[in-house]
Amino acid sequence: MLEESFPQAAGRHLHDAQILLDKERWDNAVYLAGYVVECSFKVLVTVYISEDIEEIKTYGHDLKKLQGKAMNRLRLMYPVLDMQLPTSRIEGTVLKQKHPERRYAKSGLWNKNQAEKAVEAAEEIYREIIPKLILDGIIALDGTLTDLASRNLREL
Repeated sequence: MLEESFPQAAGRHLHDAQILLDKERWDNAVYLAGYVVECSFKVLVTVYISEDIEEIKTYGHDLKKLQGKAMNRLRLMYPVLDMQLPTSRIEGTVLKQKHPERRYAKSGLWNKNQAEKAVEAAEEIYREIIPKLILDGIIALDGTLTDLASRNLREL
């Protein structure tokens, strides 16, 4: 079984989405931007809800479910986090549409403007979540949870 690292995957997908955007590969830039958002939200689920990979998998690839159900659950469980959680950044972008099914779509589904907005939104979400957790000592640079993560949860 592969060892998951949602923080590393989010960063890798963001980097690749930006490269694809520069190469005018709109469809695949949008596709990877969706995974940036998914992995970033799954980092929050891992840190604040459960480290159990099977429980995390129940959220699947559904960005609406992750952004809605998971983030709402976090807000209820830890009201202090409410100001730290990203707002609905996928609204008004193609990220809300057909993730991850878009990987099977014919070419030319998304245009330059849509791809730029999607990658920009994904980058904003990534930057609101991952660097803060690293700076707070909750996740290590290699993407693993630190001992501080467990203590942090008990204190919230």
